[in-house]
Amino acid sequence: MAEYRLITVWHIEAPLEKVYAAVSDPLRWTTWWPDAQRVVEQEPGAADGVGRRLHCAWQGRWLPYRLRFDLLTTQMQAPTLVAGEVKGDLDGSGRCLFSQQGAITSVRHEWYVRTTRRWMNLLAIIARPMFTHNHALAMQRGGEGLAALLGARLLGLEHGDLAVPATRAHDALAALGAGLLAGVLATVVQIILWWLAAIPVMETLWRDTRLTAAIVLGADALTAPSATPWTLMLVAALIHFMLSGLYGLVLACFIDRLAIGRALLAGGFFGAVLYIVNLYGFSLLFPWFAVTRDAITALTHVAFGILLAGGYFKLRSYRSHWSSPP
Repeated sequence: MAEYRLITVWHIEAPLEKVYAAVSDPLRWTTWWPDAQRVVEQEPGAADGVGRRLHCAWQGRWLPYRLRFDLLTTQMQAPTLVAGEVKGDLDGSGRCLFSQQGAITSVRHEWYVRTTRRWMNLLAIIARPMFTHNHALAMQRGGEGLAALLGARLLGLEHGDLAVPATRAHDALAALGAGLLAGVLATVVQIILWWLAAIPVMETLWRDTRLTAAIVLGADALTAPSATPWTLMLVAALIHFMLSGLYGLVLACFIDRLAIGRALLAGGFFGAVLYIVNLYGFSLLFPWFAVTRDAITALTHVAFGILLAGGYFKLRSYRSHWSSPP
């Protein structure tokens, strides 16, 4: 699961009691909060509101996906605190802290949640900033809607993503090792695929060596290299394994908390993204890589991502075992 710790603060020129009354009444959210599509009470809870259970449907505007979840109120301390737990497309907890200074009431929203929808967890590798931005826009519209409801001014908003990156237990050495290992194994996979497709293996391998070495040595390495073949191979290998190690560090940041099955899926997706970035983005700087755009290169990138994820989990497990006290 992808984990988020999102903070938003509204500063509204309105009395604390009025702000608290509006925010602490979820059944009225749909009247002033544009992204609140549906709020239905399932259980009323106690007289003070604790134990109240609601089903909510939330839909953003910038990214129009819908989130559905159950919200259970766990704390109500008027007029300073409302807290609850969520289950559904989001799993976690949230709270609103209310304070007043002069004529200004501040509402601090804190959400500590994990997404449970598979597509969101897979896309979080690259789309996390878009998800958090969508949340920030929803919270901004909520502040503006509340201010309009109360006939008050929204004096300011503050947003923050305090989510601890998925590197909480992230093992950098295991990530680097997995990158190097996946770099070797993915090359073997590519050679096998070339052989199965009846593509000249040594000729194609030498072509890719020159293409990679040219990143550092320049375009001359493509046709009439001034360096020796051994130099070309050394430079290409260094570039290949440096990038593989870097990719290992990047992927580890996102899969560290995932179960192995989801991590392997995320690794495959990561490899597919790398193919697009390397062969269509990277080639804007080094256009000679366009010649390698084919199904075998794409499959090799996907295999690299899967091997990278599996290798990271295996090496992390080994390091954890050997570093644990007897």
